[in-house]
Amino acid sequence: MGTWGTGIFDDDTTCEVKENFIDYLNEGKTVEEATQIILEEYFDEFNMDEDLEVMSLVFIGLSAIQMEKNCLQEQVRSNTINLIERGADLELWEDGDNGYEERKKVLSELKQKLMNF
Repeated sequence: MGTWGTGIFDDDTTCEVKENFIDYLNEGKTVEEATQIILEEYFDEFNMDEDLEVMSLVFIGLSAIQMEKNCLQEQVRSNTINLIERGADLELWEDGDNGYEERKKVLSELKQKLMNF
């Protein structure tokens, strides 16, 4: 997985989630259907316990695009908050000078938005 910044959509996984979600909606799928398809695709390939950082990015991407589209599902919101609180994706930014503190700030801001949505 590639990252190029600390923003919500500054990595391959969240960008893919966002693009797929929008594509599914444009195909006529409901928010629920689009979300279910995306989660099934990732759960088929990744394990929530063993691949926590990837699954965290999936939920972060889903929650951000759902907020943007004003269709945030409670399940996505609560899972994302939980994953942010666990620091699930932060290890991707721990090595070297990859913006660990900035990523923590970005996730904290997202968590606040989710809690107030």
